[in-house]
Amino acid sequence: MKNIILFFFCVFMLSGCFSEDAPRLIPAPVEGSDILGSVLATIDPEHPGRGLADYPSDSPVDVPKSYAMILLGAEAEARSKKLGRINDFGVKAGNWLIENSDANNNGIIGWGVPVAWDAYGDGSVNPENTEYSISTAIVVDALLGWVEYVDSDKKLNILALVDKALKPYLSESMRTPAGLLPYSLLVHDRKYDTFNSAVYLAGQMQRYSNIVQDAELKESLAAAADSTMLALLNSKKVFSESGSWYWNYSIQENNPNDLPHAGYIVEGVLTYVENNGRLSQAFDKGKIFNHLMDFFDVDGSLRGWPIFRPEIKTPPRLYDLSIAAQLMCRFKDRAAADLFLGVVGQYAKPAGGYLKYPRTVKENRQVAEYESYLYRALMSCGINERNYAQ
Repeated sequence: MKNIILFFFCVFMLSGCFSEDAPRLIPAPVEGSDILGSVLATIDPEHPGRGLADYPSDSPVDVPKSYAMILLGAEAEARSKKLGRINDFGVKAGNWLIENSDANNNGIIGWGVPVAWDAYGDGSVNPENTEYSISTAIVVDALLGWVEYVDSDKKLNILALVDKALKPYLSESMRTPAGLLPYSLLVHDRKYDTFNSAVYLAGQMQRYSNIVQDAELKESLAAAADSTMLALLNSKKVFSESGSWYWNYSIQENNPNDLPHAGYIVEGVLTYVENNGRLSQAFDKGKIFNHLMDFFDVDGSLRGWPIFRPEIKTPPRLYDLSIAAQLMCRFKDRAAADLFLGVVGQYAKPAGGYLKYPRTVKENRQVAEYESYLYRALMSCGINERNYAQ
């Protein structure tokens, strides 16, 4: 156990920890131009979020989360290069999100997935384009970042859309039994206490509460965020060997989150704390962030599930490591991100693009949505054409 604890400390600090019997994890050098060029070649310039999805569909579809990741990536590039506008990919992605903010024409602003889906496997199939809290949260995240790069009229239009997207979640009737924001706006999904989507949305609500001027709306947004964060605090678990905080996928399921859903929780908590949520002091950011390192085995290999579930052998997906990498670049450093980006080469297709799983996995496919997550990670880490052009 002592060696495992030392391993986690060495990995996360990326410092000079030496022990003859303790494994060390060394960031692999990342050839940014190769990764970026392969990703850019797969993006449809007119519909940058379109392609095969990781849902029951074999036809190219438009996934809002995919468009949002392109927009978030374009924003990251603009920040790193200190540009006054985002690139054309981002503009087209952002405009698509605005134009498709009510894809099911039910009068409710929000985003989901373009396929019918039984989210919990309980027989309650949600229609295509059902508004999901995780999709809506990620799109809101992208749109709020975009307002820094648009004129005043477009900014007002974007903020009005965000306002409409968040308001349906504010009613106390939309709380789960534990007080979380719901997985979707549909009543049969509301009985599940699902942390990752609720926390990501709560972070964006807290962020938006610092933007709006209306005092009543500001309080409603903050209260909804606080309710979710209180439920999160009440349900935290601690991995004894690393001291990190983590959560199960839901209160109803005794399974920890896999890497991407753990990443969504990290994203939500850090956004909530950055935007001065009232419960911020109750969160140990280091212990929450450190959980991402619980996905490295004692031999240094990256896992899809935390080390304390060794019986689950499923490898990480492309979007798993992409989420973790962008979080590392934004909140820690590039060396930490390279622990995750260094694995990307195992997912590369010989003809270009990246697969859902490493090439060694037989049942595999190229998922455009996951490549969008990788694009966002590369931009967040400063890997772009200007950096690597020779």
